[in-house]
This record gives sequence, C-alpha cells and structure tokens, in this order.
Amino acid sequence: MKETTCDASSSQTRVVKSAVRTLEILEHFDEVRQPLNVVGIAEALGYPQSSTAALLRSMTAMGYLHYNARKRTFMPTDRVPILGSWINPALFEDGALPKLARAVGKRTGQLVVLAARNADMAQYIHILSEPAAVSYHIKIGQKRPLATSAVGQVLLSTMEEKNVRRIYHRLNAYATGAEERTDVPALLSRLSAIRKSGYSFTENAVVAGYGMIAMALPRKCTSRPLALGVCGRCEALEPREAEIVGIMREEMKLYFKSAFDEAERERTVRIPAFASFGQTPRKFGQYVA
Repeated sequence: MKETTCDASSSQTRVVKSAVRTLEILEHFDEVRQPLNVVGIAEALGYPQSSTAALLRSMTAMGYLHYNARKRTFMPTDRVPILGSWINPALFEDGALPKLARAVGKRTGQLVVLAARNADMAQYIHILSEPAAVSYHIKIGQKRPLATSAVGQVLLSTMEEKNVRRIYHRLNAYATGAEERTDVPALLSRLSAIRKSGYSFTENAVVAGYGMIAMALPRKCTSRPLALGVCGRCEALEPREAEIVGIMREEMKLYFKSAFDEAERERTVRIPAFASFGQTPRKFGQYVA
C-alpha cells in the first residue's frame, strides 16, 4: 500500500492512505448521519471516485456498511458502534456518554464536543451540534493546541506538573519564533486554577468570536483523560458561564454519579460550584484564552 502524510495524524508521521480513507469515511458518516452514495462521499472527502467505490465495496463485504441497491447508497451497520463498545462500557456500551452529550447540548443549545489528547494536540473525537449552534464547521478529527484551547487545558490539568513541563520545554526547543513558544510558568498557573475551578473557559482561542467551556470527564469512567466541551459564540457563553458549568456538572453527576462524587471529593481546594471564572485570569502570557 502507498504511504503518505495525513492531517489525521502528526504531520511528521507516515500513514497508510487506504487506512486513513477508510476511517475518514466512517467519521464522515458519523458527521452527516444519513445514507450516502459514492459520488457524495468522494466529493466531500476529496477522494478519487474509483478508489472510493472500491473502499465502500470492501467495507460492505466486511459487514461495516450496508448497500441499498435501489437507492445506490451506503450506510454503516450495527457492527460499527459495537466494535469498540467494550473499551469503556460505562461510557459507550450502556450509552451514558451519548446521552450525556445530547442532554448537555439540548439544555445549553450549543455545540458539544468530546476531545482526547493525541500526541501534542487535543483532538475532537465526537461532535454533537444543536441546530444553528455555531456558524462555522467543526469536524471529527480536528486538532487544537493543548496550551490554548479549553479542551486542551483541561486535558493538561489531569497531568502531573513535571510532565507538562517536559512537553513544553521540548516544544519550546523546536519553536522557530517567540510566537510559537509557551510561557511555561504562566501555563502551570493556569492549570492550577483549572484544577481548583474544575473547568476551563477560553474565548477567541481558535476562531475569532467563539469560545468554549470544557470540563474533564470523571477519570474512573475512562481509560484515558477525556474532555467535554460546550462551544458557541462568546456573547452567548459569557453571560451563561455559571449556568453552563452547572448544567455540565449536573448531567455528569446524573450519568456518572459515583465517579463524579469521588472526583469532587478529591479536589484539594474547594470553590463554589458557580463561582465566576473571573476569580482566575483567562489570560496567561501571550495567549488569550
């Protein structure tokens, strides 16, 4: 098979093109959530139509897709969600995570994302958008900087300080300019504030005019740290900051009660559940949250 570089992984990592395309097809189905034909998939993902058709036939033969001969469309089968449900039964097999995301999205009216760390970036692994929640497009698999994005900061806050220092001393050593370097002491101070408050609120960090409120899922429910984020226009999030944080905590407690209660007890410093994030700075160093 031919190898190539791909945005789905590190820019320095060689990946197998056909494997990447197979997974991106499944991610595209997860995004659009409807039957698709060969032409639509090829155009949406920028693939040659002939190789797209070959991949779809292969995935159908293996039972991951169903082909409707009359409409000439493909649709994922039940084999896709079942495939990995055993990894985190509390989250996926029993449906707790999808229910949590839907509940938060419905109550906030905003876009909801789930993110995990991928090397030196935070990556969206699940997206649930309420109608008209945001006016720009977010895709599964997109990556965000750990140090400046809300989900990234939450993921970093689950790590030991020495490991965070190690990451950014390495990244700073390879930075080509001052704008690429991270103020490590300021970042560590920011992470300490996030551990105390239990969430991160960033604004204009990735897309101008948009912000995100993010919170870590209870660690005992996951095999690796995961962050839940609520994204929307800054003017929509700012006046509802305490409300949205409260909604996220209420829904997490509902779906992961024992793990959530234990995580709350393990906080070394307690602050009011609806304390304004203004108690801790939203800016650190050169980065604007």
